[in-house]
Amino acid sequence: MRVVFDPRTQLLVVLVTSVAVFWADMDKVWMVTLFMAAYLLVQGIYVPVVKYLILAALLLGLQELLNRGGSGALSSLRFLTYLGLRFMPVMMGAGSLGRVPSGKLMSALATLRLPRGLLISLAVCFRFMPVIRLEHEAIQVSARLRGVSFTSPVNWLRPLRTYEYTIMPLLMRSMKISDELAASATVKGIDDPGPKTSIHRIAFGLQDYLVLAAYACLMAAVF
Repeated sequence: MRVVFDPRTQLLVVLVTSVAVFWADMDKVWMVTLFMAAYLLVQGIYVPVVKYLILAALLLGLQELLNRGGSGALSSLRFLTYLGLRFMPVMMGAGSLGRVPSGKLMSALATLRLPRGLLISLAVCFRFMPVIRLEHEAIQVSARLRGVSFTSPVNWLRPLRTYEYTIMPLLMRSMKISDELAASATVKGIDDPGPKTSIHRIAFGLQDYLVLAAYACLMAAVF
């Protein structure tokens, strides 16, 4: 059974986690990681959880090897594994939040009575990023067919050509998409100062209270 949380719950989890992982002791960060894995599993997000856990295990193993390898040039790599392990729970929570439809997320944020300028900026950002990601994937498919993709090591020796055929089309598409999104938002009445309606039902449910209570217990155990 797939559990659906209120976007405000998901946002709160991400914000608190992003602060907590840097205040918690390193030997307790794994507790937050396991909680976030369970948090994703109850939402029906299975494959990314496996990938995150495998990556966390690899980073942990690499860190243990580096701790035995002395200092020097390995210190930088050890620091990267340290950051990766601490950022892992944040990325897991952000992955859950990123699956929320932008319209539902904006409706939830509107209930928090945030400044209107901030809401408009977030609306453009949340709608722009998924679209530009799809455009980037389409451009890369076309570039690979023509043999000019920057993912191919052969093209690393020709950076200007790679930039021309992969980055420039993305920049041009970004400009056009931003204009289209601005026109779409205007048509939908984003400039209207009156109250906005939404097809999404925004309300806390029992599942939200349960996960927040469990999260509070986790924070108490970590700190």
